[in-house]
Amino acid sequence: MPNAVVRFIYNLLKRAFRYNIYKDMKKRPWLFYVDETSVFMESARVDCHIDDHARRLSVGKNSLIGANFVFESDQGFVEIGDRTYVGGGNTLISRSKISIGDDVLIAWGVTIYDHNAHSVDWEQRKNDVNNAMTQYKKGIPFQHDDWSNIKAAPITIGNKVWIGMNAIILKGVTIGEGAVVGAGAVVTHDVPAWTVVAGNPACEVKKLPH
Repeated sequence: MPNAVVRFIYNLLKRAFRYNIYKDMKKRPWLFYVDETSVFMESARVDCHIDDHARRLSVGKNSLIGANFVFESDQGFVEIGDRTYVGGGNTLISRSKISIGDDVLIAWGVTIYDHNAHSVDWEQRKNDVNNAMTQYKKGIPFQHDDWSNIKAAPITIGNKVWIGMNAIILKGVTIGEGAVVGAGAVVTHDVPAWTVVAGNPACEVKKLPH
């Protein structure tokens, strides 16, 4: 079979089986509330294997979304306001709640995580690795058996915030209105409104006029 034909068949099958968030919205409408004026980019994805028919994602008006949304348990919710951009390559992982306001710009490669991935107890982490191996061999996405030792706290990102490329926002953080988070920053504490922060951990660089 000629190489051109092989490539054509391969690309056809790839398109046919590639994840499409709009198809997912039709298949699992209970997961989403998305205003008709907002748009998902091709990179957007919802990774949720909990079949509890709970709403997980809400998007307001005129927003452009390319992120991957991950829900690993029977809890977690992400809400995004109006006129907000969440770029491709971003990952939002929720067990508590992630709230993103209006007129927010989130660049590529940002991670927003409203809970600890694992317990600080190494025995618990050892069990996580064993469970992950067992589930992987069965073709099941990894899920914790016990969330009781894993802390979670909501994240709030205010209106008019700009988060730079590859920043990390950790649990319990509130980022105030108009704040700017520098590229690569690791935000572990609240950021006051109209403030620029950068670094690991993120520290105040300057105040912004408003």
